[in-house]
Amino acid sequence: MEYVFKLNLSSTDARVKALKELYTKQGYQVVDYHDSVNQPAIYFIEPRVQIDTTLFEQAKPGSLVFGYAPAVKVPNGLTYVCLSDDETFIQANNQLTAQAMAQIIAAGNHHKRQPLLICGYGKLALELEKVFHNWQISILNFNHHKIDELKQRYGERAYFENAPFRNFPIIINTIPKPLIKPAAWLPGKYQPKIYDLASMPYGFDWTGADKEKFDYQVLPGLPGKYFPEDAAQIVVDAIKHYLDAHAKPKLVLCITGSACSYLKMLPILEQMVQQFEVIPVMSPNADLPNRFTLIDEFKDQIRELTGHNIITSIAGAEALSSDPQIRGSVIFPATGNTIAKLTYGITDTCVLMAVKALLRNGKVCVIGLATNDALSNNARNIGELLNRKHIYFVPFGQDNCTEKPYSCVCDFNQVIATIWAAFNHQQIQPLLLRD
Repeated sequence: MEYVFKLNLSSTDARVKALKELYTKQGYQVVDYHDSVNQPAIYFIEPRVQIDTTLFEQAKPGSLVFGYAPAVKVPNGLTYVCLSDDETFIQANNQLTAQAMAQIIAAGNHHKRQPLLICGYGKLALELEKVFHNWQISILNFNHHKIDELKQRYGERAYFENAPFRNFPIIINTIPKPLIKPAAWLPGKYQPKIYDLASMPYGFDWTGADKEKFDYQVLPGLPGKYFPEDAAQIVVDAIKHYLDAHAKPKLVLCITGSACSYLKMLPILEQMVQQFEVIPVMSPNADLPNRFTLIDEFKDQIRELTGHNIITSIAGAEALSSDPQIRGSVIFPATGNTIAKLTYGITDTCVLMAVKALLRNGKVCVIGLATNDALSNNARNIGELLNRKHIYFVPFGQDNCTEKPYSCVCDFNQVIATIWAAFNHQQIQPLLLRD
């Protein structure tokens, strides 16, 4: 699938600019949220941004939305992906947050001999623990199952549910629930500097406390503010990880000049794109006007269904050999002309070049024939290809033995099953069908 990347290009989040630069360098088209495009898009929603569903009014089916919020509703046909569900992303983002926090505290002229209280002991707290390992760290924990572990690690500096907060000049909160109650704090040695790194609703319950009297800061989006290039890169890596994990097998669809099959082929293609990423290649004869369909409308439907431009040049077809993700090709419909040329190694069309380029790399070729001379001039060629390595046929039979005794057409309903069998290096059976 070829995606356009949609970003909020007017955002003040520096990682958005860095994302644009990264994707532009990789050759992708990057546009603003509200720009109209004719293909599926990948949307990136910055942290703590409320998503307006009108943003997706022009989104094409198959578009993806990546954000930080745990659950977001998007229109049918779109998929929302929470970046926070990617453990690798979370760890990398937490590392940047912890490093940024170290810079903030260093700028405040604090020194390592001072006590530091970290509220919470989750994934972010573990990264803060690494960054501040030379400090006098104490941990405030609200989970019963972590009490023994923290007592063993921190002894008297491990607190459960409550702590002498005013004995700490620096408090860093990572708890996203309002469990800490400043109103209950007793006067102590310090007026703490409180930094809140948690997501909403944060970790403090300010009921009964004058919030303005506390030195309290909420610090959202630190990776984007302090390390925008690194923060952008981990977003790129997370998106790539998702796409790789959910990628459909890549398949090259080679369309030849059996124009009478085109309208019957489209419903099969609709099913095919649900299971494969389909890259269309169309031979010169297939691209000509015909009496069965309006060729320009047919090509528009191919582009709309597959999300790819149609390859019509030999050079473009040859370049497919360099894509390691392509599993094979399917010639559907396959004319007798193409079958004959494939048998004798003639490579004078983009379809034949695409098949040749993939066969030479050991990729399979599935043939869904539709030809009037299958049992006459092309019978020998079909027999030859049946014996070729990596070539498989969609089950076929005579489609009108009375009026066209030499004509054979494949069973369109078995095209997809034949492809999956070919990927496992098996010829689907039975191969021959009855009229």
